[in-house]
Amino acid sequence: MPTSRRHRSLPLVAIGSGRAGGQASLSEIGEFGFLERLRRLRIPRRGVELGIGDDCAVVRAGRRRLLLTTDALVENVHFRWAWDTPAGLGQRAFAVNASDIAAMGGAPRFALLSIVAPRTARIARLEGIVRGFVAAARESGCALVGGNLSAGPHWMISVTLVGEPFGTPLRRSGARAGDHVYVSGVLGAAAFGREILLRRRRGSPRQTLAFRRPRARLDVGEMLARTRSASAAIDLSDGLVSDLGHVCRASRVGALIDPEKLPFAPPLLRLAKDERLALALGGGEDYELLFTIPPGRVRRLEESARARSLAVTNIGRVTRGRGIRLAGASRPSSAVFAGGFDHFRR
Repeated sequence: MPTSRRHRSLPLVAIGSGRAGGQASLSEIGEFGFLERLRRLRIPRRGVELGIGDDCAVVRAGRRRLLLTTDALVENVHFRWAWDTPAGLGQRAFAVNASDIAAMGGAPRFALLSIVAPRTARIARLEGIVRGFVAAARESGCALVGGNLSAGPHWMISVTLVGEPFGTPLRRSGARAGDHVYVSGVLGAAAFGREILLRRRRGSPRQTLAFRRPRARLDVGEMLARTRSASAAIDLSDGLVSDLGHVCRASRVGALIDPEKLPFAPPLLRLAKDERLALALGGGEDYELLFTIPPGRVRRLEESARARSLAVTNIGRVTRGRGIRLAGASRPSSAVFAGGFDHFRR
């Protein structure tokens, strides 16, 4: 996305003051604490159906409803060059953004790609990133329509996507007590692959693919939207406990998860129970979809999933009150598994 050399800063003084305001550090309040503070900003609402706080913003352009999302891959935070090819990074950059569109029950249509690179960067790397991105976008019916190139001390691949929903966009705020909690695919494969890349575990290059080549579950999101079966949805980027927590807070409910029903990725089945649960519940970056289904729509969902050959698993229930619990545990799962990713928390 083209940017000017001058950048207006957010009026943070309007958000708060003192230690609890502008003097607090990001390591104290965390990524999600800061996002909560942004909700207090007075932002023009013309044409905005849904702003800060969900997987995508939902806006109106004339009679058309559009989904907007943006995200970035930063060198030594999200990737290392030893882990992947430039084309692979381009594919991954598209997928992690398209996953947000999937969670809202939509399809990506247009993309902007911005790259920050060192002045000594090789042209082949830049071209490889763009080629990989374009290939992934084309496969999903999305067109790259612009972008920006800037110099910086480290690589960063920043993406903005414009999508369209299949009907009413899915949100995080629709879950109700009694709804069933489902996930698509399997859990923990990406976290296991990341552990291999970080040399914390032994494994094959094939076992790192779930991390290096995530798949945006646009197929599952489209099914949920077209069948109108889900009451709420989110993609699993930060970890199941963390992302389910976002749904619970937005919907003002709690959840009970049955660990015996979790669809563990095959490599996790060889691990000790606590390790397996930690990776599945808190590992993150699976980019599967988590969604809630009212009891009366369960049959509709499962019949639709079977007809499309999509794997979905019922892992628990939405409950009254607050907090996420594991069946058989006396404490909230967030106290047992301090999982979920936050860029700034210590």
